[in-house]
Amino acid sequence: MPVASRPYRFSGKLWMRFGSSWYVCTASLIKKGVLITAAHCVHNYGRGAAGWANEVRWYPANYTSTGGPWGYYSGVNWNIPTVYYNGTDTCQSGATGVVCNNDIATVRLAPKGGVYAGTTMGGWYGYGWNGYSYLATPVFGNATVAQITQIGYPVAIDNGYQMLRGDSYGKYIALTGSNGKLLKNTQLGSAMTGGSSGGPWLVNFGTAPVVTGSASLGNAAVRNVVVGVTSWGYTSVGINVQGASWFGQNAEFPNAAYGSYGAGNIGFMVNYTCTGAPAYC
Repeated sequence: MPVASRPYRFSGKLWMRFGSSWYVCTASLIKKGVLITAAHCVHNYGRGAAGWANEVRWYPANYTSTGGPWGYYSGVNWNIPTVYYNGTDTCQSGATGVVCNNDIATVRLAPKGGVYAGTTMGGWYGYGWNGYSYLATPVFGNATVAQITQIGYPVAIDNGYQMLRGDSYGKYIALTGSNGKLLKNTQLGSAMTGGSSGGPWLVNFGTAPVVTGSASLGNAAVRNVVVGVTSWGYTSVGINVQGASWFGQNAEFPNAAYGSYGAGNIGFMVNYTCTGAPAYC
């Protein structure tokens, strides 16, 4: 069962209850008890205290209608940037709350039997910021790109029960948002649909190969690094493009370091999550 092997099993299906209705997304471990996903999976943009999901469950390595080999882990709490909470994030004109700088969230997972999910799974993904593993190249019209592996549970394919993987070049996009500030996103070619939201965008995915002779892995020696999560896509059939908020410094989170947890939005979110509950990290 490939989805139960490393490093696939660090990803899983996310169920969220808003009122009496359940919805699905994707999420992945970046600390032993902390998930990364999209903010819109756990909160309705700009709705403040009324916008939160009431319940969150994560099924690692989900592969059937009833889950996967480890059942589910319950969310203890879920955190999003304040600008997403109050509806003041930098977003694309005409796509407020959809194509934005900071559609990211963290979820703390309750341990089961005193054991955190990452301990049971045997690890978790790393995360990077400010264009980690991206490269400016003339081959793609001087675009800044990275080879990205996307993981998700799109509900339009296999009823959303099966974990899907896609591989594509992701292109860094910068444009002026509706508030006049710089909007940073990554876009890639993808046939995934709703349900894939929150799924990890990884560089250097997979186990490290054995290198002999004169070969060198360079930065690829650091494996399974999340540099974004699926945030948005087109609803029109045949437009196979999805996007993710850029992990790193932006107009809302300009600092180069938030504690020891990195730069920009991702650094702030992990710092906030781990400082508030270090046992999960």
